[in-house]
Order: sequence, then structure tokens, then C-alpha cells
Amino acid sequence: MSSPIAIGIDFGGTSIKPAVIRGKEILERGTRIDTQSLNGPDEICCAILAEIEQLRKKYPDVVAVGLGMPGLINAVDGIVHGLTNVKGWHNVPLRKILADGTGLPVAIDNDAKAMAYGEWRFGAASNLPNVACITLGTGIGGGLILNGKLYRGAQNGAGEIGQTSIDYRGVSAVYGNRGAVERYAGNQQIAENAQRRYAAAGIQRTLEECSPAALAAAANAGDAIARAVWDEVGDQIGAALANLVWLLNPNCIILGGGVAQAGELIFEPIRKSLASRTMPEYVKDLLIIPAELGSDAGVIGAAALAVDSQT
Repeated sequence: MSSPIAIGIDFGGTSIKPAVIRGKEILERGTRIDTQSLNGPDEICCAILAEIEQLRKKYPDVVAVGLGMPGLINAVDGIVHGLTNVKGWHNVPLRKILADGTGLPVAIDNDAKAMAYGEWRFGAASNLPNVACITLGTGIGGGLILNGKLYRGAQNGAGEIGQTSIDYRGVSAVYGNRGAVERYAGNQQIAENAQRRYAAAGIQRTLEECSPAALAAAANAGDAIARAVWDEVGDQIGAALANLVWLLNPNCIILGGGVAQAGELIFEPIRKSLASRTMPEYVKDLLIIPAELGSDAGVIGAAALAVDSQT
């Protein structure tokens, strides 16, 4: 018996990417919606509903719709309290709007949680009971699977490891927690760190030339400065993950996002940092592995959440 078909929607800061999904198989990608060209939640919701309608014409067996969104999402009540980089979304009852407009069950959640759920159901985590999925990119986000269930926390904010501190007297952070790891190991911060190191060595580099992708290429080509940047970033992320290991003792930590694409340049120093900060018994069987579903993890996870919430 084949898996149910759902529509998954990856709601990003600049575009909304819908897809028709069965299990982890993407049957068809819908038309991207440009969030920046639309005026507020009303216009965006109308565009989403129109796209869902078009996809259902080809796939009438769609049973549910799921959305992963960047911001503070109340998955239980179906309300968007606020979105990152998308203006005007304050306490929007999105689930009700879309359910009323489609007649289908709708699930919404934070995009990092959707990614974590996708990787747990169909990707790298292989249904392990306790999993932390971390996204390393412009910011650092995360989602938790605890005892085989997505863990959201009391106010739906669980898993935000990027806001945990690695230095209580460190640099200021957007939510007030000084030394938040996101302020050291986000894309921009990595580039700025590299630029400073090159300048100290008498080498001028633009921030673009110090992007994580450029640094990975340079390090793999033997650039000692680039390698030192990755060692430091890996140690910083490892410090944050050590806190997570002490607190939750997971079976597996999955690393995704653009920064994780540096591969062993960052995975190796993360493992070393973790080993130096935790007990051997906690890390000897701990899997620290890259995400498998890539940029589709969020949309696959959103669809899976929509389907699984009906069972």
C-alpha cells in the first residue's frame, strides 16, 4: 500500500516552494512564490491557496498540507506569531486560513523542526529515538526528536541551539543571550573572522572571497588560514553541541545547511571538540553525520508532519 500524498511547502524568507510529496519522493514541484513581491499575509495566503488548487488538479488524492516556516510558530494552535525576514506576520491564524480555503487538514511548524522531522522519518536519522538536527547557515537553528517524537517545548521554542551561549561574557546577541553560538559560526561571522585573519597576515580578501564555500575550497587546496578558520568554527560549534550532549544525551546529531557542506573540514574539529568536552561514554556511539535530504528536508518534513498528524 503506497504512502498518502501531501503537499509540502517550504516557506522561506524570499520565496515559498511547494511540492507534491509521497513519503520522501517529490512527485512534482510547484511554482515558486516570491514573498517580497506580495503585500502582507493576505496576498501571500491567496497565492499559496491558488498554488495548492493548481497542484490538486493534477493530484486529487492529496490528503493534507504541511508548511515549514522561519520564525515563531505555534504548531498546536496553528498560529504564526512572527516570521524572520517577512514583514507583517503577527499572530496570523494560518492553519485555519488554509484549512478553510482548501478543506484539507493543515499542519504548520518552524522550518528547522520540519527539517528535523524529515531527516528523522526519511533521512539520516533512520528513526532513532533521540536526535538533534542542526542547521548551519546564515543562522543556526535546530529541531529535536526525543523518545521518538518531535519535541517543541512549552512555547514551541525548543531546539534553538543557535541561541545557546558558548561565552556568557561574549558578543551581544539578538535575543540578549551574550555569546550565542550563532554570533560566532553563522555565515557572516565566519566570513568576517576569515577576513580579519587574512588581513592580519597582510592578505586582502572581500567577504565574498571569505564565504564558507570559498573557505572550504581554499582549505582543501592547502590554505592554512582557511583551515584555521574551520578549526575554530568547529570548536565553537562543538562547544554548543557539548552542552546539548550533556543535557539530552542523543543517539545522533545531524548537521545540515550550507556550512555543513564543508564536510570533514568542520566535522572533524566538531568531533574533537565534543570529545574534549564530554565523557567518552557519551560520545563513543554518538553519530555526528550530515543531513541526507539536502535542501528538500524541510519540504519533505512539512509534508510528513501533515500526514502523520492525521494518524
